[in-house]
Amino acid sequence: MAPDDPQGLRPKLARAQETLQSALEDACNADLGDADTGELIRIEEVLAIANEAAKEAVSVRRRLGRARELEDESSSSSHAPREIQDGVGVRWVVFAVYPSTATTERSPLREPYTKGWLAFDCGMETRRLAPIPEGWSELADAELVALCTRAEVAPRRKGRGPTT
Repeated sequence: MAPDDPQGLRPKLARAQETLQSALEDACNADLGDADTGELIRIEEVLAIANEAAKEAVSVRRRLGRARELEDESSSSSHAPREIQDGVGVRWVVFAVYPSTATTERSPLREPYTKGWLAFDCGMETRRLAPIPEGWSELADAELVALCTRAEVAPRRKGRGPTT
């Protein structure tokens, strides 16, 4: 079994999450008002177990994310950005975006963006189209321009925009 084989990593992730959950429940349910030194030491040890389980879960999730990225790369012939020009002369850079597991856990994405989207960026505006159309990188420029027209304007993130 390859080290980043998703089938082999999923049970490892489940075990780490179960250990983490159990250790956190144990520590959180402790009555600190009546805890003596021995009980505090036990809580410290349980939290150390939770810490190690959390580290393991993070490590496995990162490996699963890399395995998914490699799988996505092999299923698509090209993820290289494309440049197109629309009917009014605006140049757009078109590229696929695949959110990481960490990203989706920090701030859940709304459907249909959970599995990625096609981004169109002209510098002043970014648009998104989800799901990513099959074979988008092989489409003719005119077809990509049509997709850009259909794409949703992405909200600007704080701290982005023109600099003065």
